[in-house]
Amino acid sequence: MKLNITAILMLSVCSLTAVNAQAADKQSTNTISETTSNVTSTCTGAYPSYFQDPAFTKTGMWDNQVIINQAYQGWDGPVFSLSDAYSNAKQDSAAPWLEFNPFDKSLSETEKNTQAWKYLWAVMKYIQEGNIDKGDISKDWDLCNNKVRSWYHIPYQTYDPMSGREFIHGLTREAPVTMEIKGQGDLKTTMWAVGFYNPQAANSIGKVWTGAPSPVMPQQNFVFNEGSVIGKLLFTTATPNNYPFLENVPVWRANISSSDFCECKNTDGSACSFQQETEQCPRSVADVYLLQFDIAVRDSRSPVGWVYGTFVADGQFKAKEKNPWDRISPLGLMWGNDTPPVSIGAAAFPQNSLTGLKDSAIFQEVVDRLNEHTNAGHLGCNGRLNGPADNGLSSCLSCHQTASVPDSTNNTPAIMYQFASYQESGSGQCLTSPSTLDLSIDQVYFKTFKCSDAFVGPSNIVPKPKYTQGQKQWISTDFSLQLSISLTQWQEWQQDQDNLKKNIKVRVFEGTLPSR
Repeated sequence: MKLNITAILMLSVCSLTAVNAQAADKQSTNTISETTSNVTSTCTGAYPSYFQDPAFTKTGMWDNQVIINQAYQGWDGPVFSLSDAYSNAKQDSAAPWLEFNPFDKSLSETEKNTQAWKYLWAVMKYIQEGNIDKGDISKDWDLCNNKVRSWYHIPYQTYDPMSGREFIHGLTREAPVTMEIKGQGDLKTTMWAVGFYNPQAANSIGKVWTGAPSPVMPQQNFVFNEGSVIGKLLFTTATPNNYPFLENVPVWRANISSSDFCECKNTDGSACSFQQETEQCPRSVADVYLLQFDIAVRDSRSPVGWVYGTFVADGQFKAKEKNPWDRISPLGLMWGNDTPPVSIGAAAFPQNSLTGLKDSAIFQEVVDRLNEHTNAGHLGCNGRLNGPADNGLSSCLSCHQTASVPDSTNNTPAIMYQFASYQESGSGQCLTSPSTLDLSIDQVYFKTFKCSDAFVGPSNIVPKPKYTQGQKQWISTDFSLQLSISLTQWQEWQQDQDNLKKNIKVRVFEGTLPSR
């Protein structure tokens, strides 16, 4: 791949800042940020907290819509607040994951897996500090007043009626997932998720979302700080009656649309307006169960500069765990895509996925336990890491490395070739009998892109962007699909504002949201 000067400089920044940060962090690996008794709330109200947030009614953002996502009279549960004081985030010195190095190529397979397991749990405990143990599961992960370290959300996942944040916990709707239950057939479910970012990540986000109404749209590849940590809770509409491993896991009430993934459809085939979407896909409060917990760490020791990990609900096996948020088990950790040779498809490389994957550690005992009666332990393409909420033809890195700033048409690269509007019918990634085009697709989607690299490939696989300022390559959001989504939804809002000035009042989402 050809890199322009900007990309090369970005990679240098990734490496150089990482070396200095790593040296400092090693001296304070076991340090926990000082607890303060007078914590200033990180929830400022600068941006809507959720879809149809009444604090933003006067902006016209929810005009001509049925109100389906506000606390109703008599509601006695939590109401979500967006943690968004990014510019006030104080750097955090704790980095317990640096005690472990699964990336060392000299390690045996067993040693690699041991290091990866300890790395994952070190990150998990770091994320949990100050966010849980509030005596009521429904009050956990309220980020506004964490007394250990500040945590933050990404704004503007609030404009699209179909996926916009719900009002109780700030969950956004993700892709539909068909779950297989042995002996019972398939079950259609929906995923609802919320992510959060540590101070190092927030310092980076604050360069885009400054607290002003409009973001500073990146004009070159965006960079997250070394030591950035991201956690993401993913809940399912499936129940323990479907999946016994969901017994004993945390359960939240959430204001959601139909559990089988409601879709708005017009009889004439036209796109639904926002008003039609709120009419056809109403929301109501229902239980959702913790299915998956994803982590991502900006770690320069990783060959790509990022590390991605996945935990999966394991409530029966871990029923005796005192902390309900620990009734999960690591599925794996990955730091590369194990790119196949040019003449071999990703579905056939490596030949033995149990022993041949070099850029990840997969915990097969967890996979086998969860797959015994369901497909909940399913992975990605040929054993690459992906969880049960994700697509089996992809991987964590394969999807996230596509993350980009939306162009002037409010489009971004497809996170999977099969999701692209421009795809050639019958072709795609991770196919078992690949054509010449499919092999080329695998070379793009399973290439190991590095931190802040632009997502590039042949124009028939990755169409060129149409940026107002003329950039020829996609501008990376450094693997952050949520940052990409936030900018896409904000641009859609601005487009609708322009349309209102032209007396066009019907709103139809015309951009492309990266979806799993």
